[in-house]
Amino acid sequence: MDLHADLPTVAAALAASLVAADGVIDEQEKKVANALGEEMLPGFSPLIFETLLEGIDELPAARQLASTMKGLLTPEDKTTIMRYLAALATADDRVVDVEIQELKAVAAGLGTEMPTIPA
Repeated sequence: MDLHADLPTVAAALAASLVAADGVIDEQEKKVANALGEEMLPGFSPLIFETLLEGIDELPAARQLASTMKGLLTPEDKTTIMRYLAALATADDRVVDVEIQELKAVAAGLGTEMPTIPA
């Protein structure tokens, strides 16, 4: 059986993890995550993102989730997810250490490159 992950849903779950990484779920970050998701990921659902974010405590850690999806995503999908997450992390013009660590964990879990993050 040829299994493929639903790219927008995987991206939404990883974005929820990134938004919650610093322990504070900011309304502006949610808006940006939804706007970027709709722009960068055809089929992205703000409702799914919001639902995943509400249940963030039930989701596996980002690296574990990414590792689980590793074999179900194409290299292009992995790149798209990392670009989306990097755009989300840099949307407020500052990237805190916990966001960098989260991005590194996702990249490692997916087995792909960490995107360049402007300093």
